[in-house]
Amino acid sequence: MPQPTAYQYVKLGSNFEFLRGLATVSVIQTTSLVAFPNLMDNLSVRRYSVLQVMNTLRSLLLQLEEMGLRQSLLVADAFRPMIAEMEDYLAKQPKPELAHLNDPFAERLVALSKQLGSAVRSELAAFPLPP
Repeated sequence: MPQPTAYQYVKLGSNFEFLRGLATVSVIQTTSLVAFPNLMDNLSVRRYSVLQVMNTLRSLLLQLEEMGLRQSLLVADAFRPMIAEMEDYLAKQPKPELAHLNDPFAERLVALSKQLGSAVRSELAAFPLPP
């Protein structure tokens, strides 16, 4: 495995940060936020569409393959059935772009993301950070 580039480190961080945010998918509203459209757009239920999450996971898996992180890919294999499940779900939706994660599924993704993050950190520990 060659030395990862600064771009690869940044992209990994971005993908993991997105997945880590899945823990905030559930928002119970008790007050109408219609008067605050920017706030409404930032609610996690709107940010974490199934399509966005699926694309992020695909990007992450591709990056792990490109970087040659074999041990991390073994951990990441647990995402593949989940991606297939999301693909199947989206195929059945009349408007796939409007489909959002439910809490139990998101919680499984978060747990797997934490495991994968640990595996990636361990595997990358052998390399000094780029200047």
